[in-house]
Order: sequence, then C-alpha cells, then structure tokens
Amino acid sequence: INDGNVADLEMKWVFPYPPASYPTINGAIKTFAGSGSPALIVDGITYSATNQRALLAIDAETGKLIWNEVVHYDNDETINQYPHVKGMLPHTHAVNYYDDKGIIIPSFQSCQIDGHDSLIGDVVFQVLELCGTEEEAKGWGNHGYYASIGTHPPQFFEDIMVVPVMGSSGNGGRSFIAGYDVSDMDNPIRLWQTFLVPPAQGDPEWALHECDKGWFFSYPEWLTSGRLGVPCSEVQSDCLDCLMNDWVNPQSSRGYLHTASTIATIWGHYLIDQETGIVYLGTGESGPYPNAAKRPGVNLYGSAIVALDSRTGEFVWWYQSLPHDMWDYDCSWNAVLGEVNGKKAIFKPCKNGFLYALDAATGEPFWIFNPPSLWNPQPGMAYPNPKNLDDLHREWPTSHVGELDFLSANYAGQLEADIAYDDNRIYVGAYNMPVMVSSPEFPNDFGNQLVMVPTNHPTNSTIYGIDANTGEIIWEFFIDGAGFRGGLTVSGGVLYVPSGDGYLYLLNSENGELISKKAFGTGLWTQITIGADASGNMKAFVQTGGQSIASWGPTGIPGALIALGLPDEMPISDEPVVADPAAPAASPVVEERVVEVEKIVETETIKTQAIISPLSYLMIIISFIILVISATLFITSGNWKFG
Repeated sequence: INDGNVADLEMKWVFPYPPASYPTINGAIKTFAGSGSPALIVDGITYSATNQRALLAIDAETGKLIWNEVVHYDNDETINQYPHVKGMLPHTHAVNYYDDKGIIIPSFQSCQIDGHDSLIGDVVFQVLELCGTEEEAKGWGNHGYYASIGTHPPQFFEDIMVVPVMGSSGNGGRSFIAGYDVSDMDNPIRLWQTFLVPPAQGDPEWALHECDKGWFFSYPEWLTSGRLGVPCSEVQSDCLDCLMNDWVNPQSSRGYLHTASTIATIWGHYLIDQETGIVYLGTGESGPYPNAAKRPGVNLYGSAIVALDSRTGEFVWWYQSLPHDMWDYDCSWNAVLGEVNGKKAIFKPCKNGFLYALDAATGEPFWIFNPPSLWNPQPGMAYPNPKNLDDLHREWPTSHVGELDFLSANYAGQLEADIAYDDNRIYVGAYNMPVMVSSPEFPNDFGNQLVMVPTNHPTNSTIYGIDANTGEIIWEFFIDGAGFRGGLTVSGGVLYVPSGDGYLYLLNSENGELISKKAFGTGLWTQITIGADASGNMKAFVQTGGQSIASWGPTGIPGALIALGLPDEMPISDEPVVADPAAPAASPVVEERVVEVEKIVETETIKTQAIISPLSYLMIIISFIILVISATLFITSGNWKFG
C-alpha cells in the first residue's frame, strides 16, 4: 500500500465489539466499550485488546476470531486486599508482542502483568503485586494510592523487564520505575526501583540528587531568547531555594510532608535502545491539579522525559518539560528513537504543546518545535520559570492575579497523540480545544478538583511534517472542527491521519497533499496499523468507537475493528502510455490520449470514499446484532479456543 494506490483501499471485513453492558471487570468504577488500543499484526494474526480486558486474536485475512482470553479481575477483591491501590479503570492504550518470548502483553490492570501465549492465548507469564503489599508499600515511604492500571505494557532488554508503577493522579502513591529479572519466566524477581517522588517524610535535597544529569525547559527563556534548555546546575547556582524542599507539603494535616502529591500514570509507549540498554519514558503529570498548593517546587520528575539504565535503574539524564505542572500537561504518548544530523536522538511530544528533539545520550536538546497553529490564550501563564521561586510556589495557574476561573488552552493538552517518523521527517498532530476551568481555593487532600466548560473558540487540528534534522516545518494540513487524539502512522509514502470528524485522511507524506479520505461515520481516536495477512496481502486496520472521554466525542460506542485492503483486481492504470522508441512517431490520436489522461489525473487526485456512513454504520450494527450477542457470550466467557 503506497501513495499510488492507497486511494483504492476498500473494506475487507468488520469485527464488531460487544457492548459495554457485558463487563468483565467485577466492580470496576466505570464501564467503557470497545477498544482504544491500536491493533497489532503478527504472522497474519491481528491482536486487539478491549477496554473490558478481553484479548482477541483475529485472522487478518478473514476477520474470524481465532481465540480470545479474558483475565477475570475483581475490583472489590483488589481494593480489599490492597487498600493502598485505587480502583480499576477499564481502559487500554496498547498491546505489545515480544518476538523472542512469543508472548502478547496488553495494558495491565490490577497491578499485575499478564503475558499470553501468542498462538493459543493462555496466560503463560505473570508478575503480581507490582504495587507491593500494603506493608511493603509503607516500607517504600508510601502514604497515598497507586493506580491499578498501566496503560502501556512493559519493555524488555535482554533478560530485564522495565515497568513503571505510578501513583493515582491527585491521590498520591510513591511513583517508581522497576526492573525485573525475567531470565526465569516462572519466577520474575525485582532487581531495582527508581523512585520519582520523595518519601512521605520528605527529603529537603530531593531535587539535588540527580541535578548534574538534568535539564529544565524554561518557557520564558525560550520565548525571549530561544533557549532550548536550562541545566539543573545553573538553577542550583542561581536559585538554590527553587530546588530545596521539592514536593514538601506545608499544609499537611497528616504529619507527612508528601501525601496526596505524586506523578500520575505514564500513558505513552516507552522504549529501550537495544544497543545501549537505555530506557526512555515520558512521565505523567504532577498531581493534584490544577491547585498545586500542597506541592510547591519544580516537582521532579513529573511531566518530564527521563532516561534510565535498564540494567541498574540509575538516571542517565532527565529533561523536565514543565516544572510545577498545574495543567495535566504531561509528556504522554510515544517516544521515537531516530537521528538528528547523524546523532542518535529521542523525539518526544508533550501536552504543553512542544515537540522535543533531544540527544539520546545526554538529554541536551537539538531543537524544539511549538506548532504555530496553537492558540495560547494567556502566554506564559501555564509555564513556570524554574529559576523563579514565586512561580514554583504558585498555588494555581492564576493565583498570582487572584482569579480561580481561568481559560485553558485545551481540554487535556495541545499535543496528545503518537508521532510518526520515517528517517527524514517527524509527523505531529496539534489541536485547539479551549475550555474554561474552575478550581476550588482550598482543595481536599486527595483528588484532582476542577470543572471544565467548553468555550466558543474554534476547535481544530493541524498536522505537520517536520524536518527531523532542523525542526522546521516542511508542510502542514488543517482539519477544521475536530480535535486530534490517538496517533499518526507513516508507511509507503502515506501519512494516515484518523480524525475526530469521522474521516481517515490519507496524506502524501512528502508534501502533505491530500490523496484521499475515507468516511467512517464516527470519530476515530486510535492509531492506524499496517500489516499483512497470512497470504501476504497488506491491510490497514482501523479501530472505531471505544471512546471513553466525553470531550472527544460520543461515549459508550462499542465500535468495530475494520480491515481495509486493496481491491482483488486493481483498476486499470491511468498512467500515460510510454511509446516504444522503435515505433513510428506518435500520431495526433496518441497526443490527444495524453492530454485526456492529464485531465483524469487532475480530477481524480482526491477521492472521498464512505467506508461507513452514519446510516450504513447503524445498518451494520443492526445486521450484526446476532453476531454481537454471540461474540459477547464468546468473549466474556474466555474459555473457547480455536487452533
């Protein structure tokens, strides 16, 4: 599938998901339908993880279910046994395949990892009690709550598995990253823990321990001078008090210096450089937000990009994109390992609206890109200066002017989607969706307390093609009326853009021109996957529905996994006929043929094809109702196998 034939993609099969009224997580705090995880294709098998924790293996050629496996979690049992763990959230972001181990691992739940045999679906690998027992967690200095979910599966380097264990956003939990020895898959052993927040009793010099390895992004300095990063050592020299007593809660009523504050769940794919063993992670936001009265300081290592040695857990470097984050502007979504002018680089988007290109060995920035399409209603308000003590003690974004209500640039960030890379260009999607935010002046000890109301500012998205060496814009593509969330995929000279307006945009990756667009009748929020079926026929796999965030579109739609492929018989090429050099000179008829072809090419360059219109989408759901009911019983049972 490439830029020459992608417009001819047609629907090959549809696999409908059962409704969310058939939960597989007993006592879960919410019920989400469908899947929010990109499909994964291995050796002709499509793997999909649903929000209700079913892991499905589907024949990529026919769309028929091969096997399914459901791990039956019980929320009530978990919180009774582990009172330091928050309730479960049926929500998936990914499923990973590990070739050398032959296992599939989806986003984990209940503080445990479940690895499935890729051929039959049986659980063959488990790591339990990632969040520790209650007594063990107390020994770590924990006095908050861990999140039971991990939205992305672990990564492996040799016989070491790396997994983050994060606090529950706004509810505390002493977040850390752990490394496990999995040389004996039946007996995984934790080798190391690297904590990302200080112990509950506090550590006045917490932010100084790894200061020699770190960088801060200072929005004020970038805005005035274009500076890309401030070394932590410079902050230490210029404003030592800015780093002392980081996270210390001056209002603690519990006798603890660090209670509700924490770094929240890591949402993005993290990666390990298999040559160096360095693992790169984008951390979650500092919580609670937006009222940060109980967590003054830079709040290391929240809303940052961190690099650790996967063998030891030691910091290699860190780069904090937003000190004292009050906005939920974490460095979510994926990271890409590539090159900048021949040097190994990490490309990482953060929800503060910046894309960072960092030296993979040192964390020093090569360049920073801030999309010019982003609307920043109050420039600088959201981005504290790491060398300004008043900024780092600000209780909420507008406390310095005494306002509790304020205009936020976006619902949950300005770059909230996976980026794509093809060795020459980085592709990134930015969006505008401003809201008015209200925050209580005196928040509770736990929880993110805020109310968001939509504004009249236009909602839109812009997709950019960026020069990977310079960070300069090569092209841009505008989408009116819809936010962009999920991710970009580049393959065969085509950039695949699933959009909230219900279209899959197919762009020429070199120049950003629209080749074609496919209509699905419902918003698309999940990255497209390209892969081959067992016969070697390439397909594009599209997840529809499964949406769980109201600001992004309708909730509770189960949706379906849809496979697009090229026609069995491709249309006759419109390319001009090239004359045989030995043949007589071209006649006027041949010349007329060339002119006509040019007209056809001009009028047919952009094709819009309704893969699923709103009406036909409903018809498909109705026509598959019996299949859905059967699939529901089939999927929720988790006991059937087909070889």
